[in-house]
Parts: sequence; structure tokens; C-alpha cells
Amino acid sequence: MKLFKNIDDKLEEIGFTKVSDDEYGACYERYNKKYKYTQCVDLLHKKSGKHIIQSYDKEMNNKKIGNTCAGLTYYEMKLFMKKMGKIGLVSKSSLTH
Repeated sequence: MKLFKNIDDKLEEIGFTKVSDDEYGACYERYNKKYKYTQCVDLLHKKSGKHIIQSYDKEMNNKKIGNTCAGLTYYEMKLFMKKMGKIGLVSKSSLTH
């Protein structure tokens, strides 16, 4: 039994499954039963140092419909920001415009 939960454990508790995770980013998915879509959240490395989080509807994106944003709650965003820090995707340049 774990004494403390890591970030991935907390994300799993709210339905996100880790698809990939490396030094260039991470990808998570969660199926929304009520609205019948798969939400993808990508933590992405950018050469400029201004790394990003993208949250979108996987199916709409595959159909190339465009602007398929799926919102994140404050708690979800907080967990994903912690994960970015854990995999080294937070830098001073990413904290400015």
C-alpha cells in the first residue's frame, strides 16, 4: 500500500489514463460517458521553451473539424501543471508571454 499518491495516481482517480510519457511530453485520455467522447490532454515540449497543455475531443480532432477544445477544471489543470514540472516542462520562459 502506498502512503502517498503520485500525480498519475491522482489523475487516474479522476478518470485519466496515461497513454505516453517521456522527456518531450505526456498524453492522457479520459472517456466521458455522459457526452460520449474521449478527452485527450497533451503536455507538449516546444523548442521555444514555452511548453503547452492542450485539451481536446479526440474524435472531433481525428475528423479534422477544428477547434475541439475540452475544458479542464482548476483541480485538473493544477495536476497537469504539476506533471509538467515533474517531467521538466516548466522554465522561466514558459512563465512569460
